[in-house]
This record gives sequence, structure tokens and C-alpha cells, in this order.
Amino acid sequence: MRKRVLKKIVEKINTSKSFLITAHMSLEGDALGSELATYILLKKLGKKVVIYNNDPTPEVYKFLPFNRVIKNSIKNEKFDVAMVLDCSDVSRAGVVKDAVSKAGCIINIDHHVSNTNFGDLNWVESSSGSAAQILYYLCERFKIMDKNIALCLYTGIFTDTGNFTYANTDGQTHKVVSALMKYNLHPHKIYDTIHSLCNPGDLNFIGQVISSLKFDPSRKICWATIVDWHEKNYDLTEVVFSIMRLLKDPEVFFLFKRVEKRRTRVNLRSRGRVDVNKIAKFFGGGGHKNASGTTIEASIEKAEKKVISFAKRYTSKLGRRKKKY
Repeated sequence: MRKRVLKKIVEKINTSKSFLITAHMSLEGDALGSELATYILLKKLGKKVVIYNNDPTPEVYKFLPFNRVIKNSIKNEKFDVAMVLDCSDVSRAGVVKDAVSKAGCIINIDHHVSNTNFGDLNWVESSSGSAAQILYYLCERFKIMDKNIALCLYTGIFTDTGNFTYANTDGQTHKVVSALMKYNLHPHKIYDTIHSLCNPGDLNFIGQVISSLKFDPSRKICWATIVDWHEKNYDLTEVVFSIMRLLKDPEVFFLFKRVEKRRTRVNLRSRGRVDVNKIAKFFGGGGHKNASGTTIEASIEKAEKKVISFAKRYTSKLGRRKKKY
């Protein structure tokens, strides 16, 4: 499948002049790294390119090259091609979806198992650890690569594989990263830039969350409800999950965040034996087998009760985890 769709995408890029690039709302490393790598690639091909996102770029990712070209407002113009990256459904592009719908062709490049194949050309590899890993093959096909593209792609792969610790990290991931490392990247600097983001107040808040963790009777499910979650220029979600994963018994982890009185954001993570995408999908969300999310139109108390009750269907038959190395 990859060869066939890649050939069609290359042909469309070669025969088109103007491009709109976008990704999902709530931007993170894979979305931004994929967008900027694609932007640099297309500019090197002599194309007219605009990146237009629903949300502003988080401060922690402003080390990425060309990040200042990203726009959060756009004139009423039509593009030959809209490239939607790391986005499971066009609605996840937020306000940009209208501009996407007006494009002559929609190219959908993604790795979410919940992708709806909304594009005219759909390159979806759910086995890939990141959208950036998929885009490496596009750059390889054009034989275009430099340090800036490599830095963007590495950042996308690094963040979406949980620093190469998630189950979506495989031999192909490391093979791609090995090729990118030839461009004199400095992983320790990238790590420090992305992860050195907490201030003392953040650590105090994280401590409060961790100290209030809840468990089901089997201790296979671990979760926290947060009524005063504040969105910042950086997201503490993965920091909290990384600490929760230090617990040896739980198989799935949830964060319930009150967005409004009757609106709750739910983040879901799994060690691998439970497909949290199925849980998120039941509640109108989606994502990956090991990392998904959804927003529920209910109070945080009701959302917690519904999700945990449903999740027990997937953990009730799990025996003791046997680790294989």
C-alpha cells in the first residue's frame, strides 16, 4: 500500500503549486515536527506553502526551525492541495477545516488507528510510531533531507514514542532515527529543551494530582480527576502519566480534566494489553491503541463513573502480566 499511495502523493505534489499544511488541535511534537518538515520539503521543491493551525505553537516547541512561519489566521484563499498531518479526522483541525475543504485535493498522512480516511489521498499507517516517521519516507522519495528537516522529524518521532519507550517503537523507528542522526543532531539537547519545563508550582500541582490517585479493586485501572487543570504554553499531561506508569500493577491510566461544568476532557494511556482507542472511540474520541483521548459532555463526576465502568470490561479478564524482553 505504501508504494502505491506514496507514488500518487509524489505525483500530486509535483503537479501542484500551492499548499496548505495543518494538523490537529492541541499541538504537540509530532504534529509540529511533521508540519515543519513538510514545509521545508515543499519550499525546497519551489512550492507556495502556508502552515495554518487552530492553536498557537506551545513555547516548548519554538526551538524548531521555521516555527515562525506558522499562522493562526489566514486570508480567504484557495490552495491546490491541503496536507493534513497527524490528524485522525478533519474536524480535529478545528477552524482550519473550512480552508481544508476548499482545497483542490486533500492529502491525509497519519498514524492513528482511528483515522477516518477523510482525504482524497490517504496514507495512514497505524503501525507507525508517529506521523513524522511516515513523512521520512516522503522526504526519502524526493531525496531531500537536511539538518532542519531531520531535527523536525526526530522531534516528532521522539515525542510520539514517549522518548522511544512506548510499544509503538520498533526496529523501523530506530532505523529511521539512525538515518536522521547522520545530520549532527544532539538528542540530549532536544530532550532537555522539551522536558525541562516545570517550575516549582508545577511540581507542587503534580504532587497533588499523584497523591489523589484512585484505583479500581483489581488495581488494573488507575486514574485522577482534576477540577482545576490550567492549560499553559506547555502540557503537564505526559509528565503526570510518566509518574503514574511507575506503578507496577495498573494496565490503564486515565486523567479526567474539568473543562467546563458539564464538559470533561479524558486522556487515556495503556501499557499495551488494553486498547484504549476502543474505549475513547466509544465516547466519541480516538487515537492509538496505547494513547487516546476524548471529550465528554458531562460533569467530571459523571464522566469518571461512565469511563471507569466501561474500562472494567477490558481489564476484568486480564491475568498477571508476563513480561517478554
